[in-house]
Order: sequence, then structure tokens, then C-alpha cells
Amino acid sequence: MIDYIYLILILILIGFIVFLIYLSYEYRVKEGFTGLQTINPNINSNYIKNRIQNQGTIFNNNYINNINDALNMQTSKDYNKQLEILKDSKNDSLNSKYLLDLKNKLKISTAPDSFPIDKLISTIKSKYNSQYLSTFANDNTSYGVLVNDKCMTVNGLCKDDYCLLECQNSLYSSDSQKFTTKRIFSNADAAKVMNVPINSISSTNIYPFNIFSSVVNNKCLTINDDGLTIEKCNLNNIKQQWSISPDENICVLK
Repeated sequence: MIDYIYLILILILIGFIVFLIYLSYEYRVKEGFTGLQTINPNINSNYIKNRIQNQGTIFNNNYINNINDALNMQTSKDYNKQLEILKDSKNDSLNSKYLLDLKNKLKISTAPDSFPIDKLISTIKSKYNSQYLSTFANDNTSYGVLVNDKCMTVNGLCKDDYCLLECQNSLYSSDSQKFTTKRIFSNADAAKVMNVPINSISSTNIYPFNIFSSVVNNKCLTINDDGLTIEKCNLNNIKQQWSISPDENICVLK
């Protein structure tokens, strides 16, 4: 009679383990997890991904080890130990699912920022028409924009609001040829820069991208079919969205 009780308990144990494995499989084929907090895109994404991957490996290994321990204890009379193993297995399974969701959330909510932090921008490419422009660093915070071997100039000696003039040398430099840049990772970033509600940001924006604004008037570098202009910043406008690269004459920009 006792052997039948052991057999029933073992079958229940195995059935519960199979059920946990089934839940884990079902969860892996689902998308997203709405309960997670949004990850700050300014955090080093490679560090986050590596930490998630390492923790996920630990949880998954613990989950597998706990299942194996439970199966090896089929003939054991230590029911409390069996229940403890099952509890640990469930917890590790849930933690593993959470990390998988966190990893997926990281991919969805933040586009990878592959631009090296120790490099300066040398080339930009319009997301509107794939036009390439060369840039050079004036200092650690601003860039000059080259067009046909001349520099985009705002006000200064221009007859109009902007024009192309010979690039200033290191002995003479004014703000008229200087542009600052911002890296935009999300709708939240765009809304913050424009100081508008986040629901006014276009859902068609593809991140990340950079904007370049004049030091003189904070208007944005804009490109259209007629050429380059300086216009009021509107981050919903793809004509003001730029890909960046530290390399010169590169074919594919990030």
C-alpha cells in the first residue's frame, strides 16, 4: 500500500515538473511583458545585455539542476525536500522568464547605440534621402558641417539666415559655423527636446537618430530635395534626422 502512495506522489511530482516546463515553453513564444519598467536608454546597453545574459544562464542552470534533483529523488521519503526543490524550480523558472522579458524589453524599447563613445563624428547620412555629409569637430561639444568644401554658416557674414562660406581656421572661429548634436533614442527623448507631450511625437520615427542644431539660433540642420537648410527643430520631420559614423566615406551608418 505504501509503495502505491510513493508511486502516486512520484507521478504527481513528474506531472508538476512537466507542467512547469510546458509553461516555460509557452512563455518563450509570447511577445513582450507590459509590467516591466522602461529601461533608461542612456545606460550602457552592452553592460545591461551582458548582465542579463549571465543572470539568465545562472537561473536556467539552477532550474535544470533542480528538476534533475527532483527526478533523482523519486524513491526518497524526504517529502519536505521534494517540496523545497519544486518551490526552487518554480522560482528559478519565474526569474528566468522575467530576465527573458527584460532582455526582450531592452531590444524593443531601446535601439542599440553602437556609436563608440570615444570617437568623434566624421560622417552623417540623412534618413530622408541617404545624402552623405562630412563633419569635423570644432571642440568637444560642436561640429562643422561641410558642403562642397565649404561650411554651413548661420547668420554671421551671410546675406540670408544661412549660407555656405569658407571654413573658419583655428585662429578665427565664431559660433556661426558650429552645430551641437543630440542622440535621440525614443519618443520620450524627442518629446523632451521639443518640450511637447509624448503623444505628439510621430509613431513612425525610427530610432536612434541624431539632430544637429545651430549654436547661433538652435534651429536644426535640415535637408530636402533642393538642398540643405536651417529650420525650426521638429523631431517628427525625417528631414532633420541623421545617422552618424566616426568613419569617413562609409557606406553603412548606424
